[in-house]
Amino acid sequence: MKLIIGLVTALVLLAPNAFAGLSARRQADESFQDAKARSRGNVLFSELDSEFSGSGPESLAKPMSKLNLNEIPALANYEELVSHFHFIRDSYFVKAGYVPRRLTWLFPDDGCYARAELAAEHLIANHSVVPKKVFAFGELHAATNNSPNGWVEWWYHVAVILRVGNTAYVLDPAINPRAPLTLAQWNEAIGGNKTAVNYAICSKDSFDPDSACIQPPKVDEEMAQHEQEVFLPEEWNRILELGRDPEKELGNQPPWL
Repeated sequence: MKLIIGLVTALVLLAPNAFAGLSARRQADESFQDAKARSRGNVLFSELDSEFSGSGPESLAKPMSKLNLNEIPALANYEELVSHFHFIRDSYFVKAGYVPRRLTWLFPDDGCYARAELAAEHLIANHSVVPKKVFAFGELHAATNNSPNGWVEWWYHVAVILRVGNTAYVLDPAINPRAPLTLAQWNEAIGGNKTAVNYAICSKDSFDPDSACIQPPKVDEEMAQHEQEVFLPEEWNRILELGRDPEKELGNQPPWL
């Protein structure tokens, strides 16, 4: 089995590293604006000529205290929320060749837009729950055991969001694989207690900061799958870099067990 997964991973490494979504990575000591400009330089369009300029998540982002949480879809109870969280964390939604893989929760550096998209679509298909997405913008910094530095940094981050009663919860196993986080906890986890972070609650079809927030066109799921597949070898190599066993952690012995 180890040989098969290794060969498949090698094949994926040869795939073109072409991204349709905006990279979220922010380099050490890089400002929000510089990271955003660098990321947009890696795609075929810019903020100036984007079809959705002015209606995207960043243009509608605001401080957390000013968000209207009532626009977030509500579940009946917390137990249902946890069930959905475990579903997106533990299900094998993607493949490296013929080997099924979970979403890349163990590679938090980038690819949040693909993870959030596939998580949302599988929730809809399997549980008839239509979530929204929450985008965060700022000089974001999140502690993690899945980076050699002990942290990752982004200029934006996105995840699925739902509500129970008056409390909004973010389903983001890349930050906390144990349980959903309240929006306030998520804010703190991505550095919102140390720097200004603005948020936008957007449609489940809002893919990245260059999408429309409110009424975007439907995302091409084949493209989203390809985007996630690009990060599979990076996740595998990251676990090796950390001195851990990717065959176990990406198989049936993930760290959260």
